[in-house]
Amino acid sequence: MAVIEMNQDPARTAELGWPIGAVAERLGIAAPTLRSWDRRHGVGPSVRTSGNHRRYTELDIRRVELMSRLTAQGVPAQGAADSVLAMDWASIAEHLDADRPAIGGQPRTPAGSDDPRGALDESGPGADVSDLVEAIVSAARTMDSRTMAQLYHQVLRRREVGSAWVDVFAPALRRVGDLWEEGRLGVQSEHLTSELLQSELRAVVRANRLRVAGPPVILASADDEQHHLPLLALEAELARRGVASLFLGPRVPADALVSALRESRPRALFLWASLARPAEEPFWRRLEVVDWRLDVVIGGPGWSDRVALPEGPVALTRVSGFGSAVELLATVSEESRR
Repeated sequence: MAVIEMNQDPARTAELGWPIGAVAERLGIAAPTLRSWDRRHGVGPSVRTSGNHRRYTELDIRRVELMSRLTAQGVPAQGAADSVLAMDWASIAEHLDADRPAIGGQPRTPAGSDDPRGALDESGPGADVSDLVEAIVSAARTMDSRTMAQLYHQVLRRREVGSAWVDVFAPALRRVGDLWEEGRLGVQSEHLTSELLQSELRAVVRANRLRVAGPPVILASADDEQHHLPLLALEAELARRGVASLFLGPRVPADALVSALRESRPRALFLWASLARPAEEPFWRRLEVVDWRLDVVIGGPGWSDRVALPEGPVALTRVSGFGSAVELLATVSEESRR
C-alpha cells in the first residue's frame, strides 16, 4: 500500500488511505478500540474510496495516536477526542513530537511548560499560588497533559480541596478561559484543562468513598447551567470530610431533580448557578411537593438578589463562597445523623 506523504492534503488521498486493520497494526491499538473511538467520539476515518470503503488519512492516524497518548495519561476519552478534533495538523504534530523521548531516552519538556516537581516539591504547602496557576496555564498552552495532571494531583495532595479550588484551580481556570476568549488559546486547551481536573477531583471522591456516612446531600446545578466543576470540587471536599453526597451532573432538568428529591428525601440540596437566573425562579414552585424538612443551599453568582420560597418545610440559605458551603452542608449532614 502506498503511504500518504505528510504534506499531502488528507481530503484528496482516499484511494491511498489506511484501512482499520492496518491502522491497528501500525499504532498497536486494537481494532475494536478504534471502532469504539470512531462510533462514540468521532475520531476515526474521514474519507471513503470509490468503492465506498472508509479509510484513515495520515491526519486521522495522527489524531488517533495523540488520543491514545492522552487517554494513557488519564484524560477521559471524550475530553481527549474533543481536544484532538479541535487541533490542526501542525498542532497535532507539535504535541506528538513534544511527547517523544529526546536523545538518551530522557523525556522532553515542552517549551514554556514547568516541571511540576520543580514547581511544588521545593515549596511545600505554602507554594506561591501565582506560580502554581501559571504552571497550569503553561501546561494548557502546550497541551502538556502529563505536567498538568501532576500539578493537579500534587496540589490536592498538599492542600485541602477547598484551598486548592479557591487559591489555585479556580484562578487557573479563569485565566485559561480569558486566554481562550482573547483568541490566545485554543478551545482544545480549555477542554483539556477542565477534563483533567475533573478526573483528579473524582479520584478524591473515589479514595474517600468508604469513609462517607449518613444520608447524602444532593448537589445539582440550575437546569441550563453547563459549568459544574465547582460542584465536583464541593463533592470532593465533602467526601474528604466524610459527608455523603450525590452529584447529579450538569444540566439536570428541573422535573428530574424534583424526582430525585422525592426518591431520596435528602436533608439538604445544594444548587449552583453561574449564569443569571430569572428574578421569579420557576424551580421554587416545584418544591411545593416537598413534605419533609429540606435545607436548600444556593451558591454562585447567577442567583437573583431576591429569592422567595413557597410556604412549607423548605428553608433557603445563600452562601457566599466555597468554604461556607462546605461548612453548612457538613453541619446539616451531621445533624441528620443524630
